[in-house]
Amino acid sequence: MAKKVGVKTRSAQIGVRISPRAKYMLDVMGRIQRRTMSGVIESALLAYAKCDEERLADQTWSTDESERLLNLYLVAPHLLSFDEEIEAKRLIAAKATA
Repeated sequence: MAKKVGVKTRSAQIGVRISPRAKYMLDVMGRIQRRTMSGVIESALLAYAKCDEERLADQTWSTDESERLLNLYLVAPHLLSFDEEIEAKRLIAAKATA
């Protein structure tokens, strides 16, 4: 079956290693809050983020991954790895020649 073009998934999937005790705590929290484990983690992450971090994420967010990288490079280049910095510079050069 052909993949639909332009359809974005609602959420991203990541792999996380946690201790069995932390996983159990996550399960208990989910049961109490009537949320999935993912919902508990997402809620905790949003509550834990500092105002500056949340503002930076909002300022640099884009649905396009390369645009996100470029936005982060323009606003906070010190947060990029060496490889990400090289890629951001390549994207800038490509836009300049286009």
